[in-house]
Amino acid sequence: MSELAFPSGLPSGHGHARLRELRDALQPRDVLRWRDLAIEGLAFHTSDVRPGCLYFVIRGAKDDGSLYVQQAVARGAVAVVAETDLPVNVPTLLVANVRQALADAARYYYRDPSRAMAVVGVTGTNGKTTVAHLVRACLQADRRQVGLLGTIAYEFGGRRIPAPNTTPDPLRLQGYLREMADRYCSACVMEVSSHSLDQERVRGVQFAAGVFTNLTQDHLDYHGTMAAYGAAKARLFAALRPGSVAVLNRDDPASTMMAEAAPAGVRILYYGLSPDAEVRAEQVRLSVDGTRFQMVMPNGRVELFLRLVGMHNVHNALAAAATALALDASELTVASALEDARPVPGRLELVEAPLGRPGRIRAFVDYAHTPDALDKVCGTLRELTEGRLHVVFGCGGDRDRSKRAPMAAAVARHADFAYLTSDNPRSEDPEAILDEVAQGLAGGRAQGQRLVDRAEAIRAAVAAAAPGDAILIAGKGHETYQVFKDCVVPFDDRQEAARALAAKEAGWLHP
Repeated sequence: MSELAFPSGLPSGHGHARLRELRDALQPRDVLRWRDLAIEGLAFHTSDVRPGCLYFVIRGAKDDGSLYVQQAVARGAVAVVAETDLPVNVPTLLVANVRQALADAARYYYRDPSRAMAVVGVTGTNGKTTVAHLVRACLQADRRQVGLLGTIAYEFGGRRIPAPNTTPDPLRLQGYLREMADRYCSACVMEVSSHSLDQERVRGVQFAAGVFTNLTQDHLDYHGTMAAYGAAKARLFAALRPGSVAVLNRDDPASTMMAEAAPAGVRILYYGLSPDAEVRAEQVRLSVDGTRFQMVMPNGRVELFLRLVGMHNVHNALAAAATALALDASELTVASALEDARPVPGRLELVEAPLGRPGRIRAFVDYAHTPDALDKVCGTLRELTEGRLHVVFGCGGDRDRSKRAPMAAAVARHADFAYLTSDNPRSEDPEAILDEVAQGLAGGRAQGQRLVDRAEAIRAAVAAAAPGDAILIAGKGHETYQVFKDCVVPFDDRQEAARALAAKEAGWLHP
């Protein structure tokens, strides 16, 4: 797929409207300096403003759009949507909530595209990306054109756009959905983050199915409490309409909150290991090369070999299967698609040395960046590894600090060696981050080593590993960069691990 995209992510002139139409759609509490105009685009960043745009003044956590409203007008904005009057001489629509107005305007401007396809929203702390990819695979096996919007990329119609956010902003989201509809996509699978739900990014999207994976600690720097975090996730299910389906994890207690949020007329479909789940796994047999289990479905059962490793991926496969079945895919099609599925980039992705000798060291790269995700993936590799387990990990800067020690504690429960290193330190001092992370190693089985340079930490783990050992490099997964205070540099865990493994095989890397 091409990675080329329009600068704003949307083609010019993809929608069209008159200001009076948007005024009627938004129902503002007041209109100042009114005159009707042709609206050639919507924008909430001045960099996206072009002549004829309607500019939305959003106050974010770090920036205030009102500071740039005159710049937006100078760049060609012909009207403004704001919560208070601003010093401009163009028509201004005053609304109670600009974020909601932006989502409503985008939905109208792009002609309500979610009505033209089955949109699947996947939310939860861990597993969203894998579940979304597996749902897409199941629906594609059912001969459907399917778009994908997620953490790694936005993919549809032969286009592949690297994803700056798990869930796009409302303008790009509605624009992408419109392009999918125009290209005859019958479905779109999208990851729905708690931030996007709280910030009204998916407001107005008609979901045919909402999928819940699990709820564990993450993003408390944003939401404050687990209760608020869970409530944000539940907003996806509260927005479902009668006739749609909520696909819930029977093994996670938070599913009760999601089920209670769903309105009357929404079908509840459970998956999991519980005997009460309509789609469930039995006789699970894990190995380092994949997973065998019996998948029980409403009309029968089938023996599956899943190329994905770990019990958490059994849950992910069940979630995808339940969703595809709810959208009328056949059980045989779903089973075949899951057996054909390959690991998602950066999700327990195996990195091998070029020669791949028997008894080789196995190195895995995984996106796990929460205590629960690390605990699950480390526990899986501990159980499947004959030798020792080496784990390279860190914690991101300017993010939830309360999860740093628990992440280290999760590693210390399972690993023999823990290599504490930088993730994306952003504006924080990397050494200060590691001070907080290191507190979680006390009392665990792992021997700890601090190496701020991430490439050095990966090389140290590979150098110390022996045949039969496993290495987990956690936290960044598919990412190909590292974010520091004043720069972003290219960095790919998979490339660094492959280089280190090759150097070890060549005899150039020693403990």
